[in-house]
Amino acid sequence: MTDHTLVATTGREVAVVHDTSSREFWENELEVAYDQVVEQIGQPDFVQAWLDKKNGRQIDILLMNMGRESRPGRVKGKKDELRPDADELLPYVLVQEFAKFKSKLATIEVTQALLPPEVMEMCSKGEDDFDTLALCFALFHHVPFELRQVLHVDKIHKTGFARMKMKDGPRRPSRPLIEFLTHDGLQEILSQFDKSKKDGRTSELKNVLHDGDHDMVFVRRCERPSLILQGQTVLHGYRPEWIVLVFFDGAKRVNISSLSVDASLEIANRIASEYYGKKCEYENESEITYAKQIERFLDLLKNDGDEQLTWVELVAGSSPLDGECPLRLTDRKSQSIGRAVRHFEKCVGSLSTNVDAVESIKVFYAKKRVSLIFEKLESAADEFVVRYSDHRLTPKERLAFEAYMRTTHAIPVLSTEKRFKRSS
Repeated sequence: MTDHTLVATTGREVAVVHDTSSREFWENELEVAYDQVVEQIGQPDFVQAWLDKKNGRQIDILLMNMGRESRPGRVKGKKDELRPDADELLPYVLVQEFAKFKSKLATIEVTQALLPPEVMEMCSKGEDDFDTLALCFALFHHVPFELRQVLHVDKIHKTGFARMKMKDGPRRPSRPLIEFLTHDGLQEILSQFDKSKKDGRTSELKNVLHDGDHDMVFVRRCERPSLILQGQTVLHGYRPEWIVLVFFDGAKRVNISSLSVDASLEIANRIASEYYGKKCEYENESEITYAKQIERFLDLLKNDGDEQLTWVELVAGSSPLDGECPLRLTDRKSQSIGRAVRHFEKCVGSLSTNVDAVESIKVFYAKKRVSLIFEKLESAADEFVVRYSDHRLTPKERLAFEAYMRTTHAIPVLSTEKRFKRSS
């Protein structure tokens, strides 16, 4: 395999990273089952059969990576040109294993920032669509260590984020947050956190990315005891958890993605406290929507009056039926249930005007079914927090959906994700 050693920058700190031809790089940094792939590669004629399945874009990128000129001609002839270089193709089998199931949008986002325009053009399928495996082949050749950025940004695209704000935050430090978020400083905070838990679990800083006004911290941590079967051997350990912290407004706010409810929040609190030089704590954001606003919104959906949202499901904790039994109306083909709601209300009784009884609805937006939950506040009879399943949407779609709900319906929507500090 080709020997690559790169220098990676985290915050303002530079650290020499691992050899990208090593087992440690593939298994630890990219979470690829290295031994299983190498075992496959060792089978007779495997690489030749693997090469036969590659399309023209992927073959052209491989030829470029091997320093060969890609001339017009049949794909089969180009494949024949690569067959003598079977050993040099072996790392790309690992790249393909890595690329499986990665978000297309995440892959495109990372590679557009790192690859030359002419290489992006070679991978283009037209109309802003790209061959993601060809992109990963090219990224491995140009900046192999940055494949991990695809892994990390993929986490953002596939998970929801709890929206947190700082309680009674102190004055913002003059030092920019990105200058504070160095590898050694953050790893020390994580190490101190691990020591305080006294449970033998460890947290490892994997990356820090800066995107405009957002500073993103990626941490991999032991979450819960687990075991895996390798052959006939049981290996004991922990299930890994990815914690993603997206700080903005100078860490006055943070979005948190994690499996754990409290560990990720405590890590965010510790980072903010170190940055501000005094104890800081985050709490879940809560924006009020009044019952009348929700009633108007449901009435509009019921009459198919929204051009971007289609009402496809209603879940009511109680209904006008005898016994006030729970009720669910849904259309699994994502067609409007407005007509069914109108018919039910005409024959039985109102559904859309009794917001207290509505647990949730689903709307069809951006070709996806998005849940909206009406969380009643105990402090007032007609106040709610509207939350939505943000993990169903890409980051850009989330921003667009939130803006649309706020500007069109005057309804602020927050993620269904929350994080809490466990009571001692």
